[in-house]
Amino acid sequence: MLNIATSQTGETLVIALEGRIDAASAKHLEQQCLDLIEGGASRLVFDLGQVVYISSAGLRVFLVAAKRLPPEGSLKLCALNSTLRDVFEISGFSTLFQILPAVGDAL
Repeated sequence: MLNIATSQTGETLVIALEGRIDAASAKHLEQQCLDLIEGGASRLVFDLGQVVYISSAGLRVFLVAAKRLPPEGSLKLCALNSTLRDVFEISGFSTLFQILPAVGDAL
C-alpha cells in the first residue's frame, strides 16, 4: 500500500509518499507523476521519509519521471532512511538524482 500526498510550495510540487513502492504500487505512482508533469509541474520534490521499501519498479518510476520533465525541470529526493539510501547507492541511482536530508533542503 502506498499513500501519495501532494502540496505546492511556490513553483515546487512536493510529493510525500508513505508505505511501499513495489511492483503493485509503482504503476499507480508513475501514472500520478506523469499526470502531474503533463499538467505543468516541472519542479518535483519527493519526500520519501515514510517509505519503508522500494523495488526496482519503484526506482524506475523516478527515472521515467525525470526523463519526462522539461529541460528546465528538476526532480529531487529527500528524507531517505538508511535502507532506501543503500538501495539508491547500490543501484547507482544516487548518482542520477539529487538526494537531500529533508524537504526544506530541497525547496
